[in-house]
Amino acid sequence: MQYDESFYSVREPFKNDFQKIYNDAKEKGITLSNAKEYLNSLTKEELSTLQNYTRLADEIDINHLNDEGAYNLLLEHYEKFDFNNDGFIENGIAKSFSIIPSHFSNDEKKALVDTFNSMDSTKMLSMSILLMPPIKIVNNEYIPDIKKLSFMDIENRANKILDPINEKNTTKEFRDNVRFFLEELINNYNKIQEQKSYYKL
Repeated sequence: MQYDESFYSVREPFKNDFQKIYNDAKEKGITLSNAKEYLNSLTKEELSTLQNYTRLADEIDINHLNDEGAYNLLLEHYEKFDFNNDGFIENGIAKSFSIIPSHFSNDEKKALVDTFNSMDSTKMLSMSILLMPPIKIVNNEYIPDIKKLSFMDIENRANKILDPINEKNTTKEFRDNVRFFLEELINNYNKIQEQKSYYKL
């Protein structure tokens, strides 16, 4: 996905040093299982590079990381992943959910990426409400049930917001963004299907 220039500019001062760590980890075959061990071998300056490149607020405390949080620190932003399948992408101790659900089909993922790339970052983030996963309760904890979210759920949520009955609950600007998002998403998905049909001829 495309990001605003600011996403890259704030990371630029740390990019070269991060790349050295990134390449070294790749060459040494660092995986999910030994990422914490590798982090323990780094200097304080190298850990600071990872902290700043990843935009973490606090210094990295390896003892408080799980395997996924440690490994994602060594990856580029587009490679970070929910390896333990708990609905969150853990990056250090920070948690987020992927705006592109990993269980979606490739066609659905591409349609979402193309749609988000047609929006500026502010509008894109405002649409994340449409992709929030349902919540389940496990051991008295609220856990995102990411695999319960479907492509149709996104469309249904958008249409519910656009329903005139619910107009009083949202601003016109937000509804316009939702309308644009939904139209783009459907158009992009249909284009992908049309292209696939064309190449099958």
